[in-house]
Amino acid sequence: AGGWHKAVVLDRVEEAAAATMADAEQPGELAPTTGAFVAYFAAVLSSLARGGGNEARTGFHAVRVPQIRIEDYLQRIAQFFQCSTECFVLALIYIDRIVKLHPEFGISSRNVHRLALTSVMISAKFFDDVYYSNAYYSRVGGVRTKEMNNLEVLFLQLINWQLYVSPGEFENYRDNVTAAVQGMAAEPPPAAEG
Repeated sequence: AGGWHKAVVLDRVEEAAAATMADAEQPGELAPTTGAFVAYFAAVLSSLARGGGNEARTGFHAVRVPQIRIEDYLQRIAQFFQCSTECFVLALIYIDRIVKLHPEFGISSRNVHRLALTSVMISAKFFDDVYYSNAYYSRVGGVRTKEMNNLEVLFLQLINWQLYVSPGEFENYRDNVTAAVQGMAAEPPPAAEG
């Protein structure tokens, strides 16, 4: 589908998670995360949403599929949240934690937008020195403040309030997702049949 191979992206994310388990806590400076990671994050979420996942309804599900593409939605979030690009790496790690802790939780086109909004908001609050109110984040994301508050609590419960990410885990996810997405873009398109 469009040159994206969901299994390869997911395998790279899994490799990051596995490498993290064996990774010793290594103090020191992290290499900078580029703004391009927002597009990589969008590519991973788009791929996961195309897979459909289990459609068990959660608090993240919209009544109908939002009209805005996830890529455009994340660019909007990046523009108006003004959070560090590291927040997008953390957001991906947090979403992966949900999927691992709750295998029945599927990512689909009906829940990916609210899931992304909530994960980036939580990442900004946890990681960045400056962040905004839930009322602001909800306006940017197109949801009501009360819903944003509920999504935040639900998300934190789903990850068991585990927000800390070791430097090794962070680098593994960032590097593996970057390599997977860049590798996908470099692949030649499949030959047309017929």
